[in-house]
Amino acid sequence: MGLVDTLTLFGVVALAAPIGLLGIEFLVGGRPVAGAGFLAVAVGVAVGVYARPSLKSALAARAVDAVEDGDGNESGDKP
Repeated sequence: MGLVDTLTLFGVVALAAPIGLLGIEFLVGGRPVAGAGFLAVAVGVAVGVYARPSLKSALAARAVDAVEDGDGNESGDKP
């Protein structure tokens, strides 16, 4: 894990942890809908940050595949 990944993890935890704790407090306090909503937001933030880079790389790979043919040549090149 590099420095940028570590800082990203710190930022995600700093943002998602209070939201998740608020959700737990609401669940314990008798407001299950609000608590579940806040927990869903916290999990969504944490998962979203780590799913986004893989989504970018998948889209980039599709774009490269669309431009290249099977031999590694660009589709506009002549053999």
